[in-house]
Amino acid sequence: MISPVLAIKILLLVPSIIFFFYSAVYLILLELNAQPNLSKFFRNISLILAAGGAILLTLYMII
Repeated sequence: MISPVLAIKILLLVPSIIFFFYSAVYLILLELNAQPNLSKFFRNISLILAAGGAILLTLYMII
């Protein structure tokens, strides 16, 4: 059986990786200027996802 600490670590690490991946995708869309009318959205969502991933990764390393 999986220990509770390991389960918590997995539940923190997986979303942080996903957040960082989508943050990179939105950052690339911003840099490529894919849709100029959405560039502000791409910048903001990229920063939010990167910050969320950083917070989850920090919690993962603390536990």
